This record gives sequence, C-alpha cells and structure tokens, in this order.
Amino acid sequence: MSAAPKLLFLHGFLQNAKVFSEKSSGIRKLLKKANIQCDYIDAPVMLEKKDLPFVMDDEKWQATLDADVNRAWFYHSEISHELDLSEAIAYVVKHIKENGPYDGIVGFSQGAALSTILTNKITTLLPEHPEFKMSLIISGYSFTEADPEHEGELRITEKFQDAFTPQPDSKTQLMFIYGEADQAVPCVRTKYLIDLYKNAGVPEDRISVFTHPGGHMVPNKKDIIRPVVEKIQKALEN
Repeated sequence: MSAAPKLLFLHGFLQNAKVFSEKSSGIRKLLKKANIQCDYIDAPVMLEKKDLPFVMDDEKWQATLDADVNRAWFYHSEISHELDLSEAIAYVVKHIKENGPYDGIVGFSQGAALSTILTNKITTLLPEHPEFKMSLIISGYSFTEADPEHEGELRITEKFQDAFTPQPDSKTQLMFIYGEADQAVPCVRTKYLIDLYKNAGVPEDRISVFTHPGGHMVPNKKDIIRPVVEKIQKALEN
C-alpha cells in the first residue's frame, strides 16, 4: 500500500503552525478526509516588538508572545532588495530533507512568498527531491520594485529575479487563492505573481485561480474550498 500524500504548510507573518492549522481548518479537514497528510511547521524567526511594521500596544504584544505567534519567515521590509530569506530557505530545505519527500506545498502570505520560491527552486535546492506535484499559494506575492526602464511599472527586484523565475517545463500544478478585499496583500500583487507564470509560458492548464470576497485570510467556506481540494487531489494522483 502506497504512503499517503504529504503536504507542507507554511504560515504567515505573526502566526505559527498551530494557528495556521486552525485558520485553514476547512481545507485541512477536507484533505484529511481524502487521506492527505498535512504537516504544519513553525517559522524560525522570532520577532521583537521593534521588528513590527506597525504599532502594537504592550498588552497586545504580550498576548502575541504568550501565544507564541511572534514568528516570521523573514523580517518585513518595504524595500524588496533588503529582504533576506536565506535562513528561512535553509530551514525549510533542512526540514524537507529530514521529513520529506513532500508531494506539495501550501503557503499563506509570507509563507506563500516563500512557498513560491521553493516551488520554483526545489530541485535546485534539494536535487534528490522531486518537484512538487502541486503548490497552493494563498494571498501570495513576489518581491518587486519600480522598473527604471518602464515608468509606472514594476519588476522583480534583481536580488530575487532567479527565485521568482518560473520553470515553464515544470509539471507542478499551481493554485492561487486571493481575497478581493485583501488590504494586507492587495490582490493586484497576487495577480502580478500569477502573470509572472502566464508570461513565462507556463501552460494555462497548470494554473488555477480561486477568489473569495473576503480579506487577508484562508477561506473556509465549502463552496470556495471544495473545488480547491478537488484540484489538489487530482494533482496528487499524477
């Protein structure tokens, strides 16, 4: 009997594995019913109050510490080339090496940005690991800057150009979910990420886009997530 397929889940900024497991319970429960294993892991960066990109009062910060959600995959910066993902990538690659192989990856927000890079580069970072059969990017984004050659347009910042270069010949099924009212990662950023794949010549039958009317969240309503889970199941059968 073959082993159950395994998916790796990467949470968002100021979350942890436990919280992401709760927030994505709709998808997780449907996957469990389909005998698909979900592995949620904690990010390695422990944030201090000064690392936050917004003001948080002491009481709320203490609650954040108490709940062990002062975690991130990388320190936030509005300037893309200042971002450093080397620790996060090394940490996840080590986890995959020790606990994999994984059939797919699921990421939310910061975890989605990291999942995108891992999806593009897994066979380079870990040559013995097969490419993922599927990658679910929830509220995902890439690392952009103003394009000096085209006024008003964006480009991937040079430091991360390779990381966000899709492999058109890859067989990974790419799935994107975004909220039309997302304020934290406006959906225009997710659409830009999706267009990177389309413009790189990735076949349309490898790209699925699911939207919901909500904000920066993992949708749990059955009518939204059921088609997503069906797509995941189909991808894992191949």
